[in-house]
Amino acid sequence: MQKIPLSLAKPGMKLAKAITKANGMAIVGSGMELTEALIDRLDGMGIDKIFVVGDAVAASQNPSERVVRLDHLFRRLGDDPYMVKVKAYLREYFTIKAAADAASAGQGKG
Repeated sequence: MQKIPLSLAKPGMKLAKAITKANGMAIVGSGMELTEALIDRLDGMGIDKIFVVGDAVAASQNPSERVVRLDHLFRRLGDDPYMVKVKAYLREYFTIKAAADAASAGQGKG
């Protein structure tokens, strides 16, 4: 399962988690295959991130230096529960950013 920005979603990807409104009502169920129309509709609803099955956006092929260095930078803070959360948020942010950068570089070719 991977959390990705909706801007990187492609038709054929499958949702790993249901997309819900703020009140908890499901908009789209898990396991649903994305279509261009569904992606556009989610965008119109203001949905900005989704969970998809597998490693749909291969950020690990070109990892950001920042993601690689996080373990080193947080090595002395591993026992602090707040720092563990900060590290997890940073890892997620930099992974998504690296994937978005890689995707936008790929779109510029051809």
